Amino acid sequence: MGILFACLILGIIIGWVRLLPARVLQQAGRGMLLGVLILLFSMGLRVGADQTILSQFVNFGLQALVFAVATTIGSLLIVRIFEKVLLAKFPVHEDNALEVNPGGEPSHVLTWAILGTLALGIIGGKMLFPQEWTVYLPDLTSLALDFTMIMVGIDLGMNRDIWNQMRKVGWQVFLAPIGVIIGSIGAAMLVGLCFGWDFRESGAVGAGFGWYSLSGVLISDLHSLSLGTIAFLSNIFRELLALILAPFLAKKVGPLALVAPSGATAMDSTLPVLVAVGPKGVGIIAIISGLNLSLLVPVLVPLFLG
Repeated sequence: MGILFACLILGIIIGWVRLLPARVLQQAGRGMLLGVLILLFSMGLRVGADQTILSQFVNFGLQALVFAVATTIGSLLIVRIFEKVLLAKFPVHEDNALEVNPGGEPSHVLTWAILGTLALGIIGGKMLFPQEWTVYLPDLTSLALDFTMIMVGIDLGMNRDIWNQMRKVGWQVFLAPIGVIIGSIGAAMLVGLCFGWDFRESGAVGAGFGWYSLSGVLISDLHSLSLGTIAFLSNIFRELLALILAPFLAKKVGPLALVAPSGATAMDSTLPVLVAVGPKGVGIIAIISGLNLSLLVPVLVPLFLG
């Protein structure tokens, strides 16, 4: 995580100081999209090449998908209510309103690019990708994520007015992580009852907030491999849902609700898509929300299962 923050800060410095030619800096948006597609393709390769994960999709996929859909909807619903009620009571002044990024790829094009790249990766990983090469996939993912974070930083650094806008918004930015916590855990608890899990067990799944690697390991160690597998797959599905929904939600909801489905991943893997399709200030909202949620995952998951 430290390297990701370093890449983000480096990008911000490059964009803020204009260390590169303007024609290069202006391609940051396309660079973000390229990085996202590489990340998705790498993810697909890893899923397709891992027979264990594929079998887990069969055994636990349904429960995981239901958890993912429920926590995504729950987060979106609560944060949307916060936007409607609290932001209506304490509105942002029009002079400080967040401007929508001009241009960019049409939402349907971006969505199909996301789905198609992931599908190609899974097919390639299952049928074509040599097993002995899978050891290099984590490095490919890391490099792609580092590159993408630099592009995000450049985009943020070039838009200096973002920082002043977000400073003026103030406490309202924390409505996103608070709503995600309430919506994710509450929805997971309700869904868990349908599958025979108690409130603590299903609450722990919801408290993963999309951070599939850590939450899956924690739950497997503290509870059981079956619940850990469901948590792992559920949070993978949640990340994919966030990527797919972002282009559509960008035109329907405010910036707080836009970052809600992403959960903890709003600060890294889903951040480039949020920045690409959302208002200018959504990048800072996403980082603040994702950071707070990431810090809470290793606290809340053991708390539910302790």
